[in-house]
Amino acid sequence: MAANSKSVLIKKIHERVQKIKASEEVGVKFMQAWEEKIIEREEGREEGRSEEKIEKIKKKFEKKLPPDTIAEHLDEPLGYVEAVCKVVRENPDWTAREILEYITQEVK
Repeated sequence: MAANSKSVLIKKIHERVQKIKASEEVGVKFMQAWEEKIIEREEGREEGRSEEKIEKIKKKFEKKLPPDTIAEHLDEPLGYVEAVCKVVRENPDWTAREILEYITQEVK
């Protein structure tokens, strides 16, 4: 359709698009960008799951459950639960995201 257009501008645009589509370099860059988006999306999902775990730990800790009981109830490693509880104890107003960021920095 665009190739059969009477407009010179549309024909030029169409030719340029065809060259870009045929370019292997552009195809590789497109695939890399696509893969990066997939990785970023998965990282976001993982972060959300981690925040959810922290929120559950925080709620149980605020109900005065001991870390070993929380770990057992949530099937989480005791060391991780203890680390979250320690941060909650020291920073009770922090959100799950703030706790996750703090714990992540501590591990690095």
